[in-house]
Amino acid sequence: MKSKFSILGAGSWGTVLANLLANNGHECLMHTRNKKVYDSINSKRINEVYHPEFKIHENVKITKNLKEFSCFSDLWIIAIPSKEIPLIMEGIDSQVLLNKEYIIASKGIDKKSFSTISEVLKKEFNIKSNDTYVLSGPNLAKEVLEGQTSASVLAGDSLKRTEELSKFFNNSSFKVFISQDKKGVELSGSLKNIYAISAGLADGMGSKFNTKAMILTRSLHEMSELFKSLDANPETLLGLSGVGDLIATSSSSDSRNYSFGFNLGKGDDVKASLKKVNQVVEGINTLEMVFKKKNEFNLTMPIIDILHRIIFNNEKAQDCFADILIEGDNKDS
Repeated sequence: MKSKFSILGAGSWGTVLANLLANNGHECLMHTRNKKVYDSINSKRINEVYHPEFKIHENVKITKNLKEFSCFSDLWIIAIPSKEIPLIMEGIDSQVLLNKEYIIASKGIDKKSFSTISEVLKKEFNIKSNDTYVLSGPNLAKEVLEGQTSASVLAGDSLKRTEELSKFFNNSSFKVFISQDKKGVELSGSLKNIYAISAGLADGMGSKFNTKAMILTRSLHEMSELFKSLDANPETLLGLSGVGDLIATSSSSDSRNYSFGFNLGKGDDVKASLKKVNQVVEGINTLEMVFKKKNEFNLTMPIIDILHRIIFNNEKAQDCFADILIEGDNKDS
């Protein structure tokens, strides 16, 4: 069955999802506020800002008009930086918002309340929980665009409707698995951004496989401890949105968070590292929130502590990275 999708955001991931759905025979309308993105897609079928090497499918259209965007489809995909979501949605009629289904492809946690994006949509815009779904997984945008074999997970309250929606994305190179643990999938996707920074940091400093394995394993341990305190299910961390996404984003220079950490490990300061990445590094904001939350819960999370010292206290990575082995407890699980 062919359908229409409104995609809020024409960045790297939004463009890839639009192209994926268009290749599957669906119609997509992306919304952007970026004039260069808008002009290049309209005139050349290329997103010059994020994917200048790829032609975009003819079934993908783009608009800067929120009203046009809002009327196009009842199926929305949210693919903009998490902090921008309330700002954009406040410009849309509240009654229009109540009559949509939302697939959240953005990753992030609300700074004030530590709420997930689906929780923010419910609290601030009265969008019902069973109208929101979360798409997350080890999906480096460029590889999905290239047709590399990939998988993701879609989480929603109703397994039946979640499965129906998942089929829109499936093709010979991309498969979407399903889950009912929306909170766990959202938290996994947000938290792994922090730990991708730590993996990049280690690689930038020249660390080898033993160190990388230790970093990834202890990252999962720290995430699991936080999950327990937040009444989330740690088993979700063993799936695509947890360990799957962590491995992908902790191993590739196409990952913004990894690249940011890698630059820090090479000796760049935060400002210089961000300038080289030249995109939003979600893990920085998430790190600040998780640091406060782990102190609130009195949790031992040495990777979080050390990253906070480096990024917010301007300590050199080379001076404090080894403290990962000193700080914290000695329990393996």
